[in-house]
Amino acid sequence: MMSRRKRLKLRNLRIMKIPGTILSFLGGATAASLLICVYLVWKPATVKIHRLAAPLQLGTKEASNGLLPVGTTLYYDTSFPEGFSRYKIYVNIDRMPLPLENLPDPTMIAPLEAAPFRQEALLKLLRNHPLTRKDLDTILSTGYLSKDEIKEVLNEFVASR
Repeated sequence: MMSRRKRLKLRNLRIMKIPGTILSFLGGATAASLLICVYLVWKPATVKIHRLAAPLQLGTKEASNGLLPVGTTLYYDTSFPEGFSRYKIYVNIDRMPLPLENLPDPTMIAPLEAAPFRQEALLKLLRNHPLTRKDLDTILSTGYLSKDEIKEVLNEFVASR
């Protein structure tokens, strides 16, 4: 049989092991929590994109004379309660340094507006910019123009050739 002294010694050793186990558990839990927090903060955000299947008319309040070509990648930014969404496009400008200025209020962005082509804008574009037959076909097949408007646009396209 074990003496009383040895039994007390063993019991004290068991009691001393419990705090060490608890400390090991808490240390592991803390390390795991830190790793999860770092992952959540630094994980790459999923980027949502849209590739244009038809050209879009670009415009500002002053002018509407540009277009985004087929295949342009639009990077989703945010949607607004008013019913429109904001997208970003990236433009590479080769060997032409542009003067930069600080934007005093970052919320005062002046975005361009993009919309499907309407008849007047399409006629203006045909007069001022060359369009390929494929671009014109893609624009006309979007369904935003009536048959009569399509006839007038096609007559203008043929006359410009």
